[in-house]
Amino acid sequence: MRRRPAPAPEAAPELGEDLDDDEYDEALTDEYGMPLEEMRNPVRTIVGWVATIALAVVLSLVIRSFVAHAFHVESGSMLPTLEPGDRILVSKLSDNPSRGDLVVFERPNGDLIKRVLALEGETIYFVDGVIGIDELWISDEPYLAAGTGTYAPSAAIPNCEAPEGYDEGSACTVPEGHVFVLGDNRRVSYDSRNFGPVPRDDIIGTTAFQFWPLGDLRGL
Repeated sequence: MRRRPAPAPEAAPELGEDLDDDEYDEALTDEYGMPLEEMRNPVRTIVGWVATIALAVVLSLVIRSFVAHAFHVESGSMLPTLEPGDRILVSKLSDNPSRGDLVVFERPNGDLIKRVLALEGETIYFVDGVIGIDELWISDEPYLAAGTGTYAPSAAIPNCEAPEGYDEGSACTVPEGHVFVLGDNRRVSYDSRNFGPVPRDDIIGTTAFQFWPLGDLRGL
């Protein structure tokens, strides 16, 4: 006796057809291999967002700790180079600043930004408003306002030895592992003339560029 062939299975509905809820769930399961309820699971969405935010926070902390950090200028000690309210990006990848670099460093009362003038082993002099470094007299500092002089403090400079013939306020030999820093607004700046040379270990980084205000975006 001959058997009748089994009836052909009904074709799965296409996703573009008008389907009721049960047919749509079945179609999604056939098409993607997962039930609609799993695809719509809000827990998965929340976990995904939490993981993304956590990764962003970790990357931000890593960048801030080891690569770069943004700082807000609060005083006028670096005028005319930087004004109060300016925001700068400091590179932490350079721990060996050169003469003329702007550096941010730690102080007990808060971080400061100043310009490196003398390096370890060099002697810096203050004579009649002019700076001398070893055998060189620096007569032109283009980052200063016209007519700005650099004068010695009224008291001895801490952590310095003055060469023979100079008092302890008019000259300073920078100790090993330190740099001598000054603000560009020399008449009001609180700098190495007041607190002495800065240990290199206290330097957070070298200023890379100014990013705020937006119209003043520039390298430093």
